[in-house]
Order: sequence, then structure tokens, then C-alpha cells
Amino acid sequence: MEFSEARTLAMDLVVPGGWEWVSLQDALGRILAETIVSDRDLPGEPRSRFDGFAVCSSDIVDTEAQGPVSLRILSGLLAAGHSSKQDVQPGECLRILTGAPLPLHADTVVPQEEALQEANRLILNRAYSRGSGVTSPGEEIKRGESLLFAGEILSPTRCALVAALGRERIKVHRRPRVALLATGDEVIELGDSTQGPYTYCNNRYLLAWLVALQGADPVSLGRAKDDPLDIVQRLQDVKADFVITTGGVGRGNRDFVLDVWRRLGVQEHFRQINLSPGKNSALGSRGRQVFWGLPGNPWGAQVVFQEVVAPALRRLAGCGNPEAPSFQAVLKTPLKKKKGIVKVFRGVLDTRTIPPSFSVYGGRRRSLFADLKSGFAYMLLDAPVVEVAAGEEVRVFLHDFPLLAHPLIGTV
Repeated sequence: MEFSEARTLAMDLVVPGGWEWVSLQDALGRILAETIVSDRDLPGEPRSRFDGFAVCSSDIVDTEAQGPVSLRILSGLLAAGHSSKQDVQPGECLRILTGAPLPLHADTVVPQEEALQEANRLILNRAYSRGSGVTSPGEEIKRGESLLFAGEILSPTRCALVAALGRERIKVHRRPRVALLATGDEVIELGDSTQGPYTYCNNRYLLAWLVALQGADPVSLGRAKDDPLDIVQRLQDVKADFVITTGGVGRGNRDFVLDVWRRLGVQEHFRQINLSPGKNSALGSRGRQVFWGLPGNPWGAQVVFQEVVAPALRRLAGCGNPEAPSFQAVLKTPLKKKKGIVKVFRGVLDTRTIPPSFSVYGGRRRSLFADLKSGFAYMLLDAPVVEVAAGEEVRVFLHDFPLLAHPLIGTV
């Protein structure tokens, strides 16, 4: 199946799940399932912007024309969190600190550094406009104003905005549950003996961490041998929104995942996609449960996850914009590929340059792990494209970009 068609089909299969109420203290990284509307003005009363003196503007509006003004300093001090029963009459002023509510009749605050005190008098040599130095009621947010919208990701800043309204609980989308199974006779678990031609199942761990970065809950189903009965046993009663297997989706004699899907009543939607790496990938569904068959190669599985699985997972989670963020960068090295396939190139995004640049791994071959340890960026060349010259601007994505970071670049 064409890559773009596979993405569209995957997105169409999922519908945002249910919602739940959570404590605001536990809401970080969750996705809103309600619009947050302010039930009050913030602040609720006029407050001082800085330390100084609360005065009546009628006393000082013509100071420059009439000469210095002398005001009597009332006894006392007005601080944030405290109200005063004192009122300030014309000819008087009261010492006030940042954030304190203005006393009755006062409508202006003179900054402390501009105030000249002589005994119990305040001498002012210039005029101040009415409301100067004052935060007006509703200036930060007005009653009835929409503060956040359903589908937005709750970052620390957004959580703090909700806390400013005094909300203790918040309505969020339920976290998707993703089950992960590694298949293959050669696959062993961490801690198992390394004797023999075995491979640690780092692909299942990789995908579990990627799932967690997208705000979902990964559940390990362990590993299964290249045996249909073993795979059936591990998948038949799984309670999860997505069920992901790695390996066993090719056309070899020991690739049994798609056969297991048929036994379990899973409808197969595709078994290959026009993407390299990641060609041997499959998608199926049973009711509202979505099944994914990803390559046994962890780096191919990672590409398919980022490009096909993750957007569908974000949509399932209720994300307002499920598409991955991207960055424009200048290509440092020329690229070529065969026509007719979507090709993924891994490399390094350098944001220290202006504009940012993207360097693809190439030249003399280093070890795979040496490249992967810093190869968090990648780009795709569409099927019709054959080559791209150095110096051209390209669209770059990041493999390990967490859902919680999306608001930082304005995607949700």
C-alpha cells in the first residue's frame, strides 16, 4: 500500500477514547477533554504593580503645571493578601507593596523609587495618569473567557494557568493502552544468557519508551517463539487499544503473525507499505482494537511507529493536532534514491546554525550504533523524488520528540 494511503487508513480506524477526571497535580502531559472557561476576573480587584504609594489621581494630574505636590502619608502598610479598611482621601497617600489591593478611593500607584519623603509627607514633582501602576480587575483574564481548549496538551505552564483559577480537578482524555509483543526464536530478554545466535528484544523496549513519550501506557506481553500457538496464546485475550507485534510479518516460512490475526478474527487492512525502512509492516483491526505488525528490525519499526502508528495514537488520545512537528533545515549533503519508494534518511539536525542544517549519515561506514546514538533526526523523500541537492531546504522530523514538548513549538 502507498505510504500516504496507509497513514490515512490508520487515522480513520481510530476514534478518541473516553475521558476521566484527574487531580490537577496529576494532569501534566494529559490531553484536555474540556474547554477551560474562567469563572472569575483575575485579578478580582485593582492591585498595585509594584512597591510604592497609593494616591488619588486628582491630586497629581496637574503636578507639572502647578509645581510639586505634598501628600500626607497615612500610617500603616498595605501588603499582598491583605485588605485595608482605610480609605485614601485627596491630599493623602498610603504605603503599598506589589500585588496588594488598592485602598478605597485610591486609583494610582507612585513607584517607590520616584517618591521623595520628607517627614510624614510625600513630595511629587511630576504628573501621573489615572490608573498608572495599577493592574485593573480582569486585566489578566476576564470572567467567561476561554483559557484552554479541548485537545490541548497540558504543559507545566498550562497547568499553572488552570491552578490560577483554583481548579483542583480537570477533565482529560483517557490514556491509550498499548500492548507490545516481540516475536522470534532468536529474541531473548534482558538478563538471559547471551550464548548462541540470539538478539536482545530491544525493539520492544524501544517501542514501549516511544509509546510512553506519546502519553500512552505501554504493556509488555513478553516474547513469543516463531510458533502460531505461542503467539495466539499471548494475543487472544489482550485488553488494549493498540496491539503491536514486532517481527513475523513477512512472507517467510516462519512468519506467522498475519496467520494468527486471521485465527483471532482480526481484519487485515495492509501487509506492506511503500516505505524504506519498514516495508514489511501490517495493519489490522478487530472492533475498535487496532493491531500493528511492525518489522523485527528495531530501527525500521521505529520509523513506522513515528510515521504511521504515533499519529494514530495521538488521535486516539484526543490530541487536537495529531501530526508530528517538523523543522525546516538546509540539507548539507546531496541525496539520491530509486524512484517509486518513500525513503527515510537518518541524520543530525544542527540548530546552532542559521538556518538550521541537516546532515545525513554517509561516506565511510561507521558502526550502526555509532550513528544511531546521535541520529535523532530524519527526513523523508517522497516516491517520485530521485535526488535532492545540497543546500536545498528540507523538512526534518525528530524520532524521540515527546508529546509534552509539542506545545513548545505551537503544534497543540
